Amino acid sequence: TVTEINPEWSGYDKTIAGCHLANARVVIVDTEYGQPIDNEHDLEEIYRILERKRQAILKMNDMEEKRDNKEIRVRLHHIDRGNCTEVWEVQTEKGKPKRYLGRDDGYGPKEWYTLCDAPYGYCERDCHVREDLTLIVCDKDWNEVLRDGTDRERFPESFPSLDEACNEAWSKVVKVLPHVTHKGFGQWITKQSFLPLSQTEELNWRDSYYEEEASEILSRFTWIGEEYAIFKVTQRHTKCDAQWYEYYAGKTNRQEHEWYTRFFGYEYHDRHISDVLRTLGRRCDDIIRTAVETRTDHYYGRTVSCFMDEFIGYDLSHEQVRDAKECRLRKAREDYD
Repeated sequence: TVTEINPEWSGYDKTIAGCHLANARVVIVDTEYGQPIDNEHDLEEIYRILERKRQAILKMNDMEEKRDNKEIRVRLHHIDRGNCTEVWEVQTEKGKPKRYLGRDDGYGPKEWYTLCDAPYGYCERDCHVREDLTLIVCDKDWNEVLRDGTDRERFPESFPSLDEACNEAWSKVVKVLPHVTHKGFGQWITKQSFLPLSQTEELNWRDSYYEEEASEILSRFTWIGEEYAIFKVTQRHTKCDAQWYEYYAGKTNRQEHEWYTRFFGYEYHDRHISDVLRTLGRRCDDIIRTAVETRTDHYYGRTVSCFMDEFIGYDLSHEQVRDAKECRLRKAREDYD
């Protein structure tokens, strides 16, 4: 603290603690004890003293900041959809036990908390992460992508969840896709059947008898250092000639048997009546020309009957075989009419 200045002194100029001074008599006082540190030094010595004290204070503040703002590195382990929780692995030293954190996977405040029984157990939430902790969010190779934390003064808004990132990308694409819908697909695909379907057969017809024919990327986006895309997937039914499109978000570099991340809807179109009539006419002709195949199952000792690659029953009588064929022909003719 500068407490006394003699303005009559003159000489070279010097700046001390932000004050522009002439060569002057200056007293430096210890602010804690109120005693002069040394009132005999010239301005150069005083400047060196102040600079040493300033550096000491900066070092102390830096140590305090590092102590108060501890940093840990985390990377995504998996997303627990049932608990709406992102499970994050904490980078630990080799030989140390693994630790995991959780973050809300949704549209709320996205709070961070410690987890019990993670990563493959119940992943129960334990307690919130301290506000002075800085989380270095990394990609799968521990490369820093961004930083986050629970102190909303330092981190006013957490980064978006995967669902939010997918929805944002989809909102930019769906504007030019007016026919995409969630409604009516089950009824539409069931109508494509030429056979009377039981409840179980109807579920299989709708959910099982199809295969992916093609996939097209409509747009790309990145989440936590990994590339995702909006896909247009062409599906074809394996029991009839129906074709439709499904729209998804997913990784561009998916592993084998890894499915898409988000489903957005179907796009399907009713065929022109002339096309439907041609198909039904061919179906009637196929039914009339095709015979019921009967073979013996030697393992069980039973007779197996199939019609047009479809199992229709065991040990059927002639009348039952005829009725099975007539039933299918009648359904096709009714659809045609």
